[in-house]
Amino acid sequence: MKKILISAIGMLAIVTVQKVKSQEHIPETDIYQTEERNDMMEKVRVEITRLREQNYSCSQATLLGICRTLGSNLPEQQIMAFSAGFRGGIGRSYNEGTCGALSAGIMALGIYLPDENEKTIALSKELFDHFKQENGTVICGNIVQKHGFSRCTGCCLCIGNKVAELLQREKAQFGTVQMFRRNGRINK
Repeated sequence: MKKILISAIGMLAIVTVQKVKSQEHIPETDIYQTEERNDMMEKVRVEITRLREQNYSCSQATLLGICRTLGSNLPEQQIMAFSAGFRGGIGRSYNEGTCGALSAGIMALGIYLPDENEKTIALSKELFDHFKQENGTVICGNIVQKHGFSRCTGCCLCIGNKVAELLQREKAQFGTVQMFRRNGRINK
């Protein structure tokens, strides 16, 4: 019964979980981490929604929203350029291409876990599976056909929240991403 109540009520779940945890004498740091994660997810949600309202594409709103929220030393122009080609399911291929928000989420995982390729690959699969379970498909055109463009912001939020959750779980360092060119190669 508690599981149904928790998933159905959403924000009330925080209060319920905290109360249960404190009764079980779980350290307050666990409660703090839950609150911190929910706060981060809320900030990601607000930023992505704002960018979508300003007509940013799914890929750009998702990647830029995550980077603005988590902090990044990458210039926003570069973030926008990284994600531009994923609009409309990679180059507006719609019916053949992967959702731009999902592609942006995978890019974000790589940005915040630059030295952990195997972990990034595993988390990318977890993100892929989560998105597919939530939407029934990862193909941009299928989502648009089923829901119209009204669902696109929801796809961005699904990815933004899951990426924030995954990175927090993996204790990624935020705001410390630095990339620069030396001898034609990108170095961290």
